Amino acid sequence: MAITKLNVAQGITGVLPGANGGGLVKLQSQTASSSSAITFSSTYITTTYKKYYLDYTNVVISSDGGNISSTVSANNGSSYTTSGYYYWRIFSNSGTSNNTLSSGGGAGTNSSLLMLGTGVGIGTSTDEHGSGRLTIFDPFSADSKLFISEGLCIGNGGELVQQNIYQGLVTSTTINNIKISPNTGTIVSGEFTLFGVAT
Repeated sequence: MAITKLNVAQGITGVLPGANGGGLVKLQSQTASSSSAITFSSTYITTTYKKYYLDYTNVVISSDGGNISSTVSANNGSSYTTSGYYYWRIFSNSGTSNNTLSSGGGAGTNSSLLMLGTGVGIGTSTDEHGSGRLTIFDPFSADSKLFISEGLCIGNGGELVQQNIYQGLVTSTTINNIKISPNTGTIVSGEFTLFGVAT
């Protein structure tokens, strides 16, 4: 196998290779600064991709022990779906005994897609923050919409918290906008980046 030396000074363009054989295309990045919400519109969520990754890094919110979640829109933000989200959540933290996992779910009972800080909230003290990824599967499908949230945070008690949340929305309506917001207060800081997954 030949090794090719890249001239980074000339820049690299195109699609970054992904672990599954596809590639990631960076669509938009937004930096929160005491923001009430972060929104990705129909300019970026299109039929071009069957899967999207929404990465969030170094998220700090103003409410100690709070969380961030998202709602989706079929009309580019004129209104958002605020009911009917299914979820199954598994989480644990460094403050529990070995091999202890907590879990729970709801069948169409949630008002939003859980992202980070549920079960154990995000902390606001120095060095407390969270990062993760929301996978959005085919938002333009004629079938139900499926999502996976994966996250890590330093919780409001100073513990390391891991969360995996599997979610769905039973609707054939297409999705072209997503809004991320805290349950209370603002998103003090954090980087939010939307990628399209090329196949």
